[in-house]
Amino acid sequence: LRLALAGAAPREIERVVLRMTSQRPGSHEGVLQAWVEARTQHPVSTHNTLRQLRAAATYRAPARAPRAALLLLASEGDQLVSSRCSKALADAWACSLDLHPQAGHDLPLDDPQWVAQSVGRWLERGLSGG
Repeated sequence: LRLALAGAAPREIERVVLRMTSQRPGSHEGVLQAWVEARTQHPVSTHNTLRQLRAAATYRAPARAPRAALLLLASEGDQLVSSRCSKALADAWACSLDLHPQAGHDLPLDDPQWVAQSVGRWLERGLSGG
């Protein structure tokens, strides 16, 4: 937010976001470029940024789980949101949780294969009744 309000270049803003959400930001140069292009073509207003930050800061999960079967994915290496939040939610909702040992907040970016395998294992357990 500080960078955006100071008028930083889109590339610098997106580089900071990538560092906050990935444990391997240097290996995603193509993603960084795509994010810069998206920010340039579709700028986010300061007002909307503030609304999103407020929503994230004040969100409270419902006490009861949704009716659908759930799998939560989180990472011990997430530097944006503590994996303890996902653990607490999984406990409260009595749902499955898979924890990545080191990826960042953006699991599909850092380890898409792990995400696909986790979902696949979860689906197999559900289909087999286990």
